[in-house]
Amino acid sequence: MLDLGIKKFEKFSLPEEIVGQKVILRPRTHEYDEALFELIDSSREFLREYLFWVDDTQSIDDVRQITDIFQENWKKQEAFEYVFLDRKTELLVGAGGIHTISYLHHFAQYGYYLNKKEIGKGYITEAVSLLERELFERGIHRLEIVCDVNNLASAAVAKRCGFELEGMMREARYAYGQYRDELLFAKVNKGK
Repeated sequence: MLDLGIKKFEKFSLPEEIVGQKVILRPRTHEYDEALFELIDSSREFLREYLFWVDDTQSIDDVRQITDIFQENWKKQEAFEYVFLDRKTELLVGAGGIHTISYLHHFAQYGYYLNKKEIGKGYITEAVSLLERELFERGIHRLEIVCDVNNLASAAVAKRCGFELEGMMREARYAYGQYRDELLFAKVNKGK
């Protein structure tokens, strides 16, 4: 076999629960489908500007189907989707996780969203930091956050977490009848 000098590392899993000061991360399961639909439905106009799947999520059955996909991806260790719960109340405040992971190239990419009424409480910033620690401990070398060029809140999360803006990807996504620019933020594991 041809050796190209690429060291692919073994697949890994992430913890079933990650606890921070403000937020608890638990794997997305059907237990949270109803609360997820309520979150999406109550924050629909807020979320749909940057999350282009929101219009396709019109019922609890739509949420269940996506949960099935995330659970299957978790089993295959190809993506890790969590729900974000307030640590004191254990009420659902958001969701997200690692939607893209490359074991071959040692990188992963975040995705996340939050209930509109929970903005500014630090849940997403803490969730990103908690996942970063877990991923860097498992050998991931590079983490990325990609967001719409106008998504100032997501860009602010990236900056607060120490991600560097690497550039703008022109017309990288087609949504709502137009091409949209996206920002690419990245952080490299300096401890490796």
